[in-house]
This record gives sequence, structure tokens and C-alpha cells, in this order.
Amino acid sequence: MIMWCGYSIVLFLSHHDHSFYETILLFMFGYFNFLVAQRLHLNKSIALNMTLSLTIIYITGKALIG
Repeated sequence: MIMWCGYSIVLFLSHHDHSFYETILLFMFGYFNFLVAQRLHLNKSIALNMTLSLTIIYITGKALIG
């Protein structure tokens, strides 16, 4: 979740960028989160599930809060 806080800060600092670039940044942060999860010695399926779950939680929370 700390990574997604960093993503929110980056989005705040670049608030005038196009949504295409924000989407690319979302995928970059997601991939980076996956690499960090793998670095914590999780196998690939657990790392992928954890990354996808946290990404969905972040996107849902952001959509609900605004």
C-alpha cells in the first residue's frame, strides 16, 4: 500500500497529464509492485494475486473517494 501512496503523490504532482500517461504509470507501478513482491521471496502466483488484489483495492478506493 505504500507503493500506491507513492503513485498517488506522483499523480498529484502531475495532475495536468493526459489519462493515457496516467494509465501507463499505473501499469509501471503495478509491475514494480509485482517485482517487490517477488523480491520478498513469494512465488509468482502469490505475488501476482497480491499485486492484482492491492491494485483493485486502490482503484476501487480511489473511485469511491473521488
